[in-house]
Amino acid sequence: MGDFSVDTTVTGADGVYRARLSRDWEIWGPNGGYVAAVALRAAGAATTLTRPATFACHFLNVADFDLVDLRVTTQRAAKRAASLSVSMTQNGRQILQASVWVVADGSDGFVRDTAAAP
Repeated sequence: MGDFSVDTTVTGADGVYRARLSRDWEIWGPNGGYVAAVALRAAGAATTLTRPATFACHFLNVADFDLVDLRVTTQRAAKRAASLSVSMTQNGRQILQASVWVVADGSDGFVRDTAAAP
């Protein structure tokens, strides 16, 4: 088993990143959760906000254990939240498409009122 923090590292700037998929995360190809984590790392590199709130993705093709290109586009950004889309490609072939909401650290979240049943 590889070092997850090292194996999900992305390099680049300004919404354009690269990563090398490690064979240490192989099942029938790269493990889906591992590939998704690489996309999430790219999203994190593209914003100053620190907490992922939601992540959803489509796995479109199986990647090879090699370099992947990631492009992160900001769909909407505010002071405390941002919506990002992440596209992962390899040799011009789309591997993954993701949608990510990130929020500022320190948000309290929803307040719930749980009343007792009558």
